[in-house]
Amino acid sequence: MKNLRPSIVLSLLFLFITMATFGQYRTKKYIRRNRKAPTMFCDDRTVYARGLLVEDHRTFTGNSDGTLYYFNTEKETVQMLFRLEDFTEMRDIERSGDFIMGIQSGDNGKIVRISNGGVTKIIQPDMWKGIFLDGMDFLGNRGFLMGDPVDGKFSLFHTADNGQNWSKCEGEVDAIKDEAGFAASGTNVQVLNDSTYIFVSGGQQSRYIKSTDNGKTWKDVVLPYYPGEGSGAFSIHFSNEKIGMIVGGDYTNPDLILNTCFYTQDGGESWFNPKTPPRGYRSCVFEKDGIFYCCGRNGIDFSQDGGVNWTGFADGTYYSLGANDKSLIATTTGGEIQLFDLFK
Repeated sequence: MKNLRPSIVLSLLFLFITMATFGQYRTKKYIRRNRKAPTMFCDDRTVYARGLLVEDHRTFTGNSDGTLYYFNTEKETVQMLFRLEDFTEMRDIERSGDFIMGIQSGDNGKIVRISNGGVTKIIQPDMWKGIFLDGMDFLGNRGFLMGDPVDGKFSLFHTADNGQNWSKCEGEVDAIKDEAGFAASGTNVQVLNDSTYIFVSGGQQSRYIKSTDNGKTWKDVVLPYYPGEGSGAFSIHFSNEKIGMIVGGDYTNPDLILNTCFYTQDGGESWFNPKTPPRGYRSCVFEKDGIFYCCGRNGIDFSQDGGVNWTGFADGTYYSLGANDKSLIATTTGGEIQLFDLFK
């Protein structure tokens, strides 16, 4: 038995080196291929989009100047749908019924609500004054919206009529000093079903926070992100009620790979570090056909095994992700969106 030990060690070492080499090869292959991904862009090349909504060949972007653009990826046409001087930055856009809604993040949050017929309405109830809105999500006519804390409590709202009327959630969530949400891509919230809302926080403390009774009561799990003004959980996505992913990190140090991603297999009761993490800070995570994708300031990565291992997919600066049946669509700099082949 003693004579077998060196050979076993050498075999394991060889296997480890082979797997690492193969992983590097795969990363380089995808990055090389995706350098030629098709690109479409807005009229204004100085803007960028954090808000993204993909519906078949229709893609909508909410931009840094408050505009809403429509990209028809089939006809390769681009059209601006909304511009208002005092609507300054659209951090998130969502669909509910016949309406598209975009959040303005700023000192006084508000939502633009646009019907399929093009009728535009600005929604800004008094209770949103002084609140920085971070993200919203819809499932059918039910929506959940969160904003930064006011007087030590997170700003939590919901709607049951496609975003026409909003009310405060009954239950309150206390925040510690300098804990807040990140409106990096409008994906720090999710409506999982008719009664379940979730969101994540960052800053001096990062948490996964969940309500299963439409915001009447809340439970939380502390996440081991490093504390800091620009650090924490930025984005969350559950592919079902058990399998979920949280990404983030430190946007001031985007190449730091430690504690940028956590995955769960039990509905968020426990969270785990990947064996092979994404390549740095990530602002958005998204799932399509069982594959998770995440993006940030130094590229896009994907995972085939529920977040346990990640592989580099594309290099560049990216803000948000979405997909149709054909393409992974990512917003990037210069008013552009890029269309990548989905991983098969």
